[in-house]
Order: sequence, then structure tokens, then C-alpha cells
Amino acid sequence: MGPITLLAEVLRGVSMKSSRLTLGITLCAVQALCSGIVNAQVDLSGNWVVESTQEQRIHGSGPFPGNFAGIPLNEQGREGGFAYSGDQHEELYRQCEPWSVHYIVAGPWGGRFTAMRDASGRIIAWQLSSPAYDRLPMTIWMDGRPHPSSQALHTYAGFTTGQWSGNTLATYSTHLKDSYLERNGPPVSNRQTVSLFFTRHADELMVLGVVRDPVYLEAPYALAQDFQLALTDTGEEVPLYCQPAEVVEGLSDGFHTATVLPDQIPAAQTQMHRLYGIPLDATGGGAATMYPEFRRRLQAEYHPPTAYCRQFCCSGRSAALVCSRPAQP
Repeated sequence: MGPITLLAEVLRGVSMKSSRLTLGITLCAVQALCSGIVNAQVDLSGNWVVESTQEQRIHGSGPFPGNFAGIPLNEQGREGGFAYSGDQHEELYRQCEPWSVHYIVAGPWGGRFTAMRDASGRIIAWQLSSPAYDRLPMTIWMDGRPHPSSQALHTYAGFTTGQWSGNTLATYSTHLKDSYLERNGPPVSNRQTVSLFFTRHADELMVLGVVRDPVYLEAPYALAQDFQLALTDTGEEVPLYCQPAEVVEGLSDGFHTATVLPDQIPAAQTQMHRLYGIPLDATGGGAATMYPEFRRRLQAEYHPPTAYCRQFCCSGRSAALVCSRPAQP
């Protein structure tokens, strides 16, 4: 019998004629059951590595430039995405710029969960670190402390609280700096909030993320990723550090910036349209592009390319499938 069923049975046994002693015993039992439900936790400790092979290229080398399909960008977010230039990451002060906390789901790296305890041994927080420089360690406070004022410092790690819902750790992050949703430039503002849900099944960890942003998004943006517990963990992480250095002369010297005017969309941002014939209405994102019904709007505009595959064709796990298909007329 589960705790909820048992709790119902206990409550069913209480009648209006119960003696004070019986009622007291019943209340104690209810309190013990509720306490057990609230305090139930799952051990998340250990190193977790990305397991899923879905959207492998997106999690690996990154998404295509200018492809925001499935991201609910509003008009302002779409303009910001198309104005993005990868060259800006060569600017000296941006070369080691980390990502927001949702990058645990959108990026190629896993992370390490470590419990933080008080003097009594009670877990007051979980820390989710990263083996790479591009995501700062995130502290998930479990002791019920409130989020600070909206005027408090915003960082790339943000401020995160968490609570258990069954065997799922639900977290809520605020006070995040403006960043990007994906590595091809769709923006997210410092008013964003990120909800993450960690559910462990044996040595697998399922993570669902939901990003909300009133500035650049017209709907919540959902992400998901699966992780595998690294059984060969040595107990130590080998972090990948970033060392700024001048790469592009005249741009990464600390005095210049990569500037793209709103009416000057870089050619790279239209390559999905040029290479694959996909209309800009689709690659530009929006809440409608999140659903399969959107394809009906493209029937009159979409013209298949003359070749089946024009880029990233014969490499990786899908090479046998892709390269064995005949070219499309």
C-alpha cells in the first residue's frame, strides 16, 4: 500500500465520535506520513554524461545557422536571432562567456551532482557542476529560502531553488543574465526563468527543461535530454578551461565588436533557405513552428532541393542511411 493510499485509509478511520486519544494518535500518524512524503528524496550524486542520440548533431557541433524552427521566438527574438554573428564569440571579452543554466539540456556536456549538507547531515542544497568552462556550477537550494529581489545581481548561474515532487527534483531558476537559447544565436533576456525537472530511473537521468522569457519568446520553450550515470567515475573532474586569445585580428583585440545591423541578415543565417529551400517563415521560428500542423502552411512555398543532401551528408552514425538514398528530383 502506497503512502497516499495509506493516508486515505487512516483518514477514513476517523469519525466524529473519535475519542481525544484516538484523534491524537491519528493526527500523529498523518503528520508522520506527510513528513515522509515531503522529505522523500532520490540520490542524484555522481557524474552524468549525455546518453541520448536524438538531435545528435545539434548537441554535438551545433544547430544550423539561422534555423530557429521549433523555438517560439516573437518578432523581436527573430530579429535578434537573424542579426546574430558567430564572429562575436571571437571578441576578447566574450570568448569565455558561459551559457545559462538551461545549457545542461541544450549542450553537449553532462554534469556532476554533489550534495551539500549542514552540520546535522541534512541536505540543504545540490550543486550541479560542469566539466567545461561554458556552464557555471549551479547551486540548487533545498532549504526553503526565498528568491532575492528582482534588483539583485544577475549571473549566468542564476539563483535556483528546488523541491521534490515524488521522485522528481523540480527546480526554478531566476536572476539569469541575457544569453542565447541555442548556439546559433536565438536570444534570451535577463528576465528569463528556467524550470528543470530531474527524474532518476536506476542509472539513467531524464531532464526536462522549460524556458520562459517575456522579452523574446511568445510561448514557453521546452527541452529534454537523457543522461547516463558514469560508472567509471574516479571521483574527480577534469575541467576544460578557456584561455582568451586574439584569434581574428582587429576583432578579438578587445576594442572592436562584431556588428550586424537589423536590415543586414548575414548569408549564413539564410543557408537553410538557400540549401534546402525551406521558407524563412519556418526557419525564423515562432510558436506555430512547434507543432506538426505548421507544415500545411508550407505546402505552397516549399520546393525540395535538387539533391537529397547538400551539407553534412556522409558522416556520423546516419551516413549509411543518408548516403544510400537517391537524389530527389
